Amino acid sequence: MVTYETEEVGQYGKTTSTDGRFWQLSALAAILGGLLVVGVGLALFTVLNEAEFVYADPLGAIGFLLILVGLPAFYLHERDWFGRVAKLTFAMVALGTIVTAVALPIAIYGPGIAFLGFVLGFLVTVVGAFGFGVARLRADVQPRLESWLFVAALPVGLPLAYGFTTYVMGETADPWAGPMVFFGLAWVVFGRQQLRRTRDVR
Repeated sequence: MVTYETEEVGQYGKTTSTDGRFWQLSALAAILGGLLVVGVGLALFTVLNEAEFVYADPLGAIGFLLILVGLPAFYLHERDWFGRVAKLTFAMVALGTIVTAVALPIAIYGPGIAFLGFVLGFLVTVVGAFGFGVARLRADVQPRLESWLFVAALPVGLPLAYGFTTYVMGETADPWAGPMVFFGLAWVVFGRQQLRRTRDVR
């Protein structure tokens, strides 16, 4: 792990010396996007009504679009340790995030059937995130909190949202709320790490 961390910082330093703004903007996009997704996910735990969705849906759409902006930097930062499983699961995360980020605005402002694309896209995303998080843990990549958040998004977030909305709020709704919270938090952790590395290189 120490060797990996040393090599990673060195490579990162070379990259940011030529295009530090790219890393900074990507980190800020990841943080802001993650926070928006977390916020909307937490709001969904309260079982929103139609009037409240008017505000929540656009914020969620912006959040996923910002995460999409941070995706290239995430790949460049992580790719050195990728094995076959990591490549496959990262591809699932990337593809699912793209579909999610595109389908949600269409569903909000266009035909509602596009919401099915959001659900399927986000399902692919969190399934991929689970596998990617496991691969990341096995490779002992830091920070491990980011890995655990990816892993927890589906198996912890889904039953948590279902159980809370059903037994606490009295209405089963929006089971993807829990996965959104964990997935968004993982991006916040990534973004904060990137900002910290950018400052260290200066």
